[in-house]
Amino acid sequence: MVDGTHVHSGTKAVKVSAGASAGYRSAMMAIAGQGILPVAGNVVYGRMMFWLESAPMGTVHWTFIDGSGKVPAQNYHSVYRYGGQIPLTSGGTFTGSQLMANYDTPDSYQSPPVGPSSDCWLHANTEVIPVATWTCAEWMFDTVHNTMRFWQNGIELTDLAMTGTGQGCVHQPATFPWLAPTVDRIDLGWESYQADGARNIWIDDVAIDTKPIGCPP
Repeated sequence: MVDGTHVHSGTKAVKVSAGASAGYRSAMMAIAGQGILPVAGNVVYGRMMFWLESAPMGTVHWTFIDGSGKVPAQNYHSVYRYGGQIPLTSGGTFTGSQLMANYDTPDSYQSPPVGPSSDCWLHANTEVIPVATWTCAEWMFDTVHNTMRFWQNGIELTDLAMTGTGQGCVHQPATFPWLAPTVDRIDLGWESYQADGARNIWIDDVAIDTKPIGCPP
């Protein structure tokens, strides 16, 4: 919905609500078509401001940004994701949900499967997703060089920069290539893949471009 509970600019922002679930759930808004995506050169930059009410305190794989499309010269689709999975603690106290880059090939889940199975990861060192504050997220998906990058409040998190491969995969060796999609759709919101509580995230000041955008004032 559109409401004014948390607003970064203007008087309204988009509130995305994902109810408590025992398994997979997706509450995402899509940016696609209408002359926006795909972009010339297949290197797309994005930016959004977000306010996340709370983060998972358990081991829950979640996504709040993704770019998807068909892999060039292949018969299957892939998705580049940014989200998280692992809770971090300090002295036994929860400090946040660790950020993570993720790669998946969703056509492999259909029957019969198309393309390779994957589900690969690249964990941040100690960075967690901020909660209860406005945060600027920027990202880049590069189909030509199989690369993805992420910035938080204008600072690149270089441990989340992926070029070619990540740290490991559920269904493939760690050296499995993250073949990028020609991004024709970007989804923003909240998606998770195991049991988790309700999540609310407000999103504002979204922009898509073929060059770095920068955070708004």
